[in-house]
Amino acid sequence: MEEHAEPDCGRAECYTKLGDAESRKIYERVVKDYSNQKQAVAVAQARLAEGDLTESVKGDRVVWAGENALHVWGSVSRDGRYVSYTDWWYTGNLMLRDLSSGMSRPLTPNKDWEGEGSAVSSTFSPDGKPVAYAWTNYEPRQSEVRIVDIEGTGVPEPRTVLSSEEMRVLPFDWSSDGEWLAVSVGRKDNSGQIGVLKVSDGSLRLLKTFGWRGPDKLFFSPDGKYIAYDLPANDAVAQRDVFVIAVDGGSETKVVVDPASDVIMGWSPDGSQLLFASDRTGSNALWALSMAAGKPQGAPALLKPDIGPVSSLGLTASGALHVFKDTSTLALHIAPIDLEAGKLGTPIVKSYRAARPDWSRDGKYLAYKKGDIGGFVLAIRNVETGELREIPTALNYFSEPRWSPDGRWLAAGARPFKGKRAIYRFDADTGEVSFLAPGRHVSRVEVSPDGEKIYYGYHPDNESWVEYDLASGEIREVFPRNGEGFRMGRSELSPDGRFAAAVSIDWTEKGKRPYGDSYGKYNTLLLFPVDGGEPRELLRVARPERLAAWGSMSWTPDSQALIVMKVFGKSGKETGRELWFVPIDGATARKLDIDVSAWGGGGSGNIRLHPDGSQIAFFAGNTSEAIWSRENFLPALSAKK
Repeated sequence: MEEHAEPDCGRAECYTKLGDAESRKIYERVVKDYSNQKQAVAVAQARLAEGDLTESVKGDRVVWAGENALHVWGSVSRDGRYVSYTDWWYTGNLMLRDLSSGMSRPLTPNKDWEGEGSAVSSTFSPDGKPVAYAWTNYEPRQSEVRIVDIEGTGVPEPRTVLSSEEMRVLPFDWSSDGEWLAVSVGRKDNSGQIGVLKVSDGSLRLLKTFGWRGPDKLFFSPDGKYIAYDLPANDAVAQRDVFVIAVDGGSETKVVVDPASDVIMGWSPDGSQLLFASDRTGSNALWALSMAAGKPQGAPALLKPDIGPVSSLGLTASGALHVFKDTSTLALHIAPIDLEAGKLGTPIVKSYRAARPDWSRDGKYLAYKKGDIGGFVLAIRNVETGELREIPTALNYFSEPRWSPDGRWLAAGARPFKGKRAIYRFDADTGEVSFLAPGRHVSRVEVSPDGEKIYYGYHPDNESWVEYDLASGEIREVFPRNGEGFRMGRSELSPDGRFAAAVSIDWTEKGKRPYGDSYGKYNTLLLFPVDGGEPRELLRVARPERLAAWGSMSWTPDSQALIVMKVFGKSGKETGRELWFVPIDGATARKLDIDVSAWGGGGSGNIRLHPDGSQIAFFAGNTSEAIWSRENFLPALSAKK
């Protein structure tokens, strides 16, 4: 046997999933013969410790799936009965989910997004009755920490613990004695702190100051003496390390340091182990670190080798870890298309966990954003050869990449780990990112056919779609994005650079949303001359129909028509979708005979025609989320029962 041969854990995983006992032999051989390869041995030992290797998810169960809610901002109660979360789809309310009955109810009074504010982060008290949460008031802009009792059936009256116009305070965990909340504090200068907030009188005690990139979660140790959290290793990388700080103002200890990204999951109920997720083995795995008096005791131990990209909602008193998982099957597809006949060929799935594609002008490459543990990558696929390059980016986020005419660079709105939101240039060969133009919260950048100008929705006022001259830096308004009773969706520049198309979302009154979502009463597809002039109406629909305004639109190569998606039903509760061919010369729009029921709607659709019109890139699949409970994974606890 060669000294540096690679252990075949991958083959063992395949056997495991097939229920083949051969997997145990392979794992045992890895432990025996590859002792010099510590990560592989750790994976093998963890698999062997599970016992029955034919059950790859032993100890896991789905406690809630299929709901359109971002559970990542909530928590699980100590008895495991409830989950708190924010309703990001319809109301902005703080919600309570009873996992035993499968019913949800609001704990705040919003009827729709036109309420007085919205909830963000929430956490249960030790006895599970009150919930502490952050609330953002819209007018005046103000951040509050509130406490509400979940007992009863109606919407309870909250108690405000803290209110501030100068800082945003998010509660993440409640001390076991019920007296303190572990909170993160965000300041207007983008600095932040970790602290504890006293529940009885709202007094705030700060423990640590950091930069604008703060902790994702905070967890009290069961004895209330320490808080565990993760922070970026520095402002230029996605890597995160795990820290523990003494609540009494004592020392801070960096307990998990690794080139990988390490994310806090919580404490075991007896406080002897600190749990974290890490991608150090190549996939996101669950680890435990023995702790005593806020200090690590030895090296971390691998508990579960592959848990996928998850976010912790905390542990119950019995030691069950609840995590949020994105279980979407949404994937990038490429298919032949005949626009004249309105027919679609057989699609080929190209990539999962991908979004926002764009063809290079010569049609040889498809660039898109791809999510990854700890950050995002710019993916560039050679459609002819199938070669895929994934370029890591030192970015907190970036929006839809758009090719330059010469194929040498791409433009996108982005925010580096160290730096301000702006429009950045991505080198197509090296992936190097450099400043291109000012702009905040830019979701889409369009590049002119000659590569000398870019177009985007301008911020901070967010009132115009503008032309930016890359040589002179001059900005010219092309058309307003917001006005009296209307708002524009994302805009598409025609291939010849003469026109821009956008969906106008029209409300009956300024600021009113009569249907309780962001699509208004009327949607109108408008055509704007880039050089100036009045817009022309191309297509207008009224409820129950609407136009997908945030991504599902693409020009034909000759700049003479648009493909748009028409959607039926309410946002998040769609009943049907259709793809329409809309000429700009006044000819009648026609429905294409293409089944788009599984295509992504709204911003996730992102349909893009090939430059010669023979192919189309789109996203299809289900958008879903789930909460998993991982039980019986702490050996020490299992032994005590």
